[in-house]
Amino acid sequence: MTFLTWRGTACQIFNVGKYRREAQADMMQQMPTPSMDNDGDNSDEEKDTTNTTDENENEDEDGNNSDDNDKTSKRKTVGACDANFFDHNNPMAREIRSRAAKMAMEDMITWLRGDASKDNKPPRRASSGMMAHINKNKVAIFDATNSTAARRKWVLEELNSPAMEEGMKTGVIFVESVCDDAEMLEENFRFKVQNSPDFEGMTIDEAIDDLRKRVEKYEEQYETIQDDTQSYIKIFNLSSKLLVNHVYGKMAKVVVPSLMSWNIGSRPIYLCRAGETGTAVINSESGSEGGSISQMMSPRRGGMLGSSGLRFRDALAQFLEREGFDFAAKRESALKEAFTPSVVSTGTSVSGIAPGASSLAVGKTLPFRIHVMSSTMPRAVETATWPSLPCEVDELPNLNPLDKGDFSGMEIEEIKEKDPQWYELLEEDPFITRFPGGECYKDLIHRLETCIIDMEQQVNMVCVVSHISVLQVLIAYFRRTPIEKCASIRVPMHTVIKFTPVTGGSWSESQHALDPELPAENLAAESDEEPGPIW
Repeated sequence: MTFLTWRGTACQIFNVGKYRREAQADMMQQMPTPSMDNDGDNSDEEKDTTNTTDENENEDEDGNNSDDNDKTSKRKTVGACDANFFDHNNPMAREIRSRAAKMAMEDMITWLRGDASKDNKPPRRASSGMMAHINKNKVAIFDATNSTAARRKWVLEELNSPAMEEGMKTGVIFVESVCDDAEMLEENFRFKVQNSPDFEGMTIDEAIDDLRKRVEKYEEQYETIQDDTQSYIKIFNLSSKLLVNHVYGKMAKVVVPSLMSWNIGSRPIYLCRAGETGTAVINSESGSEGGSISQMMSPRRGGMLGSSGLRFRDALAQFLEREGFDFAAKRESALKEAFTPSVVSTGTSVSGIAPGASSLAVGKTLPFRIHVMSSTMPRAVETATWPSLPCEVDELPNLNPLDKGDFSGMEIEEIKEKDPQWYELLEEDPFITRFPGGECYKDLIHRLETCIIDMEQQVNMVCVVSHISVLQVLIAYFRRTPIEKCASIRVPMHTVIKFTPVTGGSWSESQHALDPELPAENLAAESDEEPGPIW
């Protein structure tokens, strides 16, 4: 969902488990006893909903069961369901699950229909390519197990029913995840039980045991996708293998590569601007090329690093070497803890790599790799080339700065004076306003899609050396900042922005100023005071 939203697609998840818990909570509040918690069900429940507890199993040793009563009351409030609720032979629970799926489907269809005329309204004064057109495609995620052929048939029938707009094109792709990696399953189980309301009031061991029983209930009814007339993607062990059937067009170009790239490795990603060339003007108030548009000046595109830029380059190499040794030590510890002779090496483990650290050596001394990505601008390539830390630099034109077209080489004040009408559009909406003959921020997204996928698929450290506009778009992805607001993200000079994956698919962020001669007070990731666009 993050990738789709970042690239400008309207995306929303409809989690059937959430609807199921709400329906269960309403019913349990009306019942004198929590009998439904012992009901069973199976198959078509949502995969995000995974856990619960049995309310009769936690009596204190001294016979005091007040804590049990509190847990039972809380479970009733959140609509928690234990494994028996997913027994297919439990008709009452099966009815609740079916009702929840129907409610989620109705809401999803309503959202998909929406107001097409409003969603695709052309921007004001968008003639002659001055402003990019925003076409809001919609992707709805019906987040449920959908683990039987009958349920999948029902999904297709509903999305082709009269409730949908006549003539509205709605494609359906089923995504099936198949996992037999013991380590990965264990990690996923622990994440589920720690985050799902279904396990409210359970210990970790009790919750995992209940979840395993639930999985057994699912397996009793599980039917893998075999109908090749349907569009589907099967993912094996996260992304070690993909089977794609009847997936074409945008989905093949966007969704399939992204599904292949994601892993649960712990590698950090480092973003930084190219070092100073000596031609850029530093904002004396903020210590970075930030603030308002009028305060910005552009370095020469072909300029080489100045003295401070070279100082930053050397500091960057030292910083990454320290980070590399720390990363290698943590990875080695994780591998020793995770892998045993009985575990098959799949390359999709929790640590993100197959065992065998010797294969990761760079040269003869370094126990880590760094995937270095740079724009083709000389100052960026020079910043990413470290005599003390030899790494191959992947020079990518996709990482080049925003193309200013007819205004290339001009300062922002000159542009304002030359074309005040265009400058007014820029201030009004910097995200979709194109430089004449050049690009806008929205255009950057399309050429950075492959870079995001390249970064996501790495299992070793990644360092990206680029420029303000490009880094703003990349940072918006990792922060999950609305992409339309990326033009206001601050990117400090001679500072490394580090993103580290955390459980659940998000990223933690830290900033590291490497030049002591530049002020460092402007390191806030996001402040209450929204800055102006940065060029």
